Amino acid sequence: MEHLTRRTIRERLLSYLSTESLKYDCSTFEIPFNRQQLADYLSVDRSALSNEIGKLQSEGIIVCKKNNFTMNKMNV
Repeated sequence: MEHLTRRTIRERLLSYLSTESLKYDCSTFEIPFNRQQLADYLSVDRSALSNEIGKLQSEGIIVCKKNNFTMNKMNV
């Protein structure tokens, strides 16, 4: 669980998404979680996680629709 050793929600989320991107060897991928399940998996609050996803989208780092993500920049 290397993601949980990260300090911030952003770091945990980007660590997880980067790992999934590498796993599928593609910048666009689908995760097996809804928002609540992802928040539970990363041990963070769901609303805070959703907030961070919104920030990452507005910064152009990720694009997401439900559980489909695209990593635009690999800044992890």
